[in-house]
Amino acid sequence: MEWKRNNPNGIIHHLTDPFIFGSFIISFCTVALYCQTYLQLGLRVKLDSTAPLVFFATLFLYNFHRLIGVRRILPENHGVVTGWAANNQFALLILTLAGAVGVVIFLSQTSYEVILVLILLGSISLLYELPVVRYHHQFQRLRNLGIYKVFMITSVWAVTTTVLPAINAGISITNHDLLLIVIERMLFIFLLALCFDVRDIEFDKKEDLKTIPVRYGIRQTVNLYRIITLAFLLIISLHYFILSSNMRIGIAMIFSIGCTFYTVTKTSPPKSDYYYLFLVDGMMIVQFLVTWLFSAIM
Repeated sequence: MEWKRNNPNGIIHHLTDPFIFGSFIISFCTVALYCQTYLQLGLRVKLDSTAPLVFFATLFLYNFHRLIGVRRILPENHGVVTGWAANNQFALLILTLAGAVGVVIFLSQTSYEVILVLILLGSISLLYELPVVRYHHQFQRLRNLGIYKVFMITSVWAVTTTVLPAINAGISITNHDLLLIVIERMLFIFLLALCFDVRDIEFDKKEDLKTIPVRYGIRQTVNLYRIITLAFLLIISLHYFILSSNMRIGIAMIFSIGCTFYTVTKTSPPKSDYYYLFLVDGMMIVQFLVTWLFSAIM
């Protein structure tokens, strides 16, 4: 401990680790994509009561999952994140409770439509770590369903950050712009989620989880990165250059997916957890900032 205090890197980690591993960055990422949807719908960014609600919901769920999950991992299998979590379980508990309190406070200020969607999404998210789904004659956590895990994460994130702001803006869920934004968001989140599955490939092999990288290998997963990026570019071109003629948003999204593709392909050989939790997750904030910047200056 004395070494960490006297070592500059140790001091930096001591200050930043709670922010990164305590799920603050990923919570801000949720809010960033939530606000970005307003820009993609041609509206001004609005920090309504649902924005802090999704922040606190993310803070609660991620720390709850980390608190529950770390108890199942043997000390010899601890990585940077799980090692920090194991040594800071009380802090995780406080953050989980803080997230829950925030959810209760802001839930009372939102519409019934948003509450109904959040109940559905929250139920799915809680099942991620709780063994209540019967599969192959035994109860499993959703995260143990292998290849389905990444699609569940993608769907929850996409709906949370697109449908909720659309509801608050009074836009029908059948609106063609919204439907295209949902598809774009799903492709974007799918790309990031796959990258994390590659990070976890050795752990998932030990747990016998048949994720896409485990099932098909890293090389085929990297090829899938390219396919997803190409599909994203095609949808963006159709949406913003042909159907809506909103070139500013289209250019911003193309720039952001280029940065994202570069970032995820640089994870081989495997990088540290800091790379994933700061840079890979940070691509969500980058996409929002680029979209906001292009909307403001062009």
